[in-house]
Amino acid sequence: MNLNQVAAYVAVLDTGGFRAAADRLGVTQGAVSQHVRRLEAELGTSLIERASTRCVPVGASAAFERYARAMLELADRATRLFSDAELVVGAASNIGIYLLQPVIKSIGQAHAERYRIRQRMGTNREILDDLGAGVVDVALTEWWDRRPGFEATPWRDEPLVVIVGPDHPWTARTSVSVDELAGQTLLGGEPASGTGTLLQRTLGADAARLPAAVNLGSTAAVKTAVQAGLGVSLVLGAAAEAEVAAGRLHTLALDGPELRKTIWVSHRRALVDADPAAAFRGALLAIDPSAPRT
Repeated sequence: MNLNQVAAYVAVLDTGGFRAAADRLGVTQGAVSQHVRRLEAELGTSLIERASTRCVPVGASAAFERYARAMLELADRATRLFSDAELVVGAASNIGIYLLQPVIKSIGQAHAERYRIRQRMGTNREILDDLGAGVVDVALTEWWDRRPGFEATPWRDEPLVVIVGPDHPWTARTSVSVDELAGQTLLGGEPASGTGTLLQRTLGADAARLPAAVNLGSTAAVKTAVQAGLGVSLVLGAAAEAEVAAGRLHTLALDGPELRKTIWVSHRRALVDADPAAAFRGALLAIDPSAPRT
């Protein structure tokens, strides 16, 4: 497998056809077809089929597209290593949106002469898979799966809070019991965020009484639904700060042991000091997690 073959495959998918892909790559249509055929022969499977109006991945090969794009991105970054050093920081969406931006700003300014920072966000699983594929250099996630060849360090612990809308009967209270929460419509956000595991570890058997009735896919969607009075939810405290300050949400603690989620920073094992990922990790861990977020 060579990168010209992979580039031809991705170009066909991006442009929808072999002729358009050839125009993008500056080669003949025959060259694009040959690259794709050789790639298919090497992999032992068909990769592209023509739908009604454009070329699309063959169903069974669709997963390969993600790896193909990762290979091209990694190759591009490798060629720019000495002329335009770049560090890609991947973060699960809640971390990237609600915790990471002031950190990226301060570290990026301090390290501007050594490398530039590019951010990539996704689900926790996607970011860890990107780390494994080399698409990101440092990953910040809500859990760590102990994958071989990589290591992770706790960055900070963030509280989980119950959020309710401005018209909810609990707005004059500071805490609720598991019994009370179990009687509400509980809204869930991103799947596999680690919240369920945290509840099981902290609450034991009581965690089974708090299943999400509806999974909305993101914390932003959850907050909108809670504001509308469609239910309540458990979210990272940082994710609700702006809405609480504006009076659109109210937060409460859950009675019992405090719910705190560990945020992990992970990277390839045994980084050398010259690696931008090592410099970023050191700067990240040196930041006081109790300092105000701006």
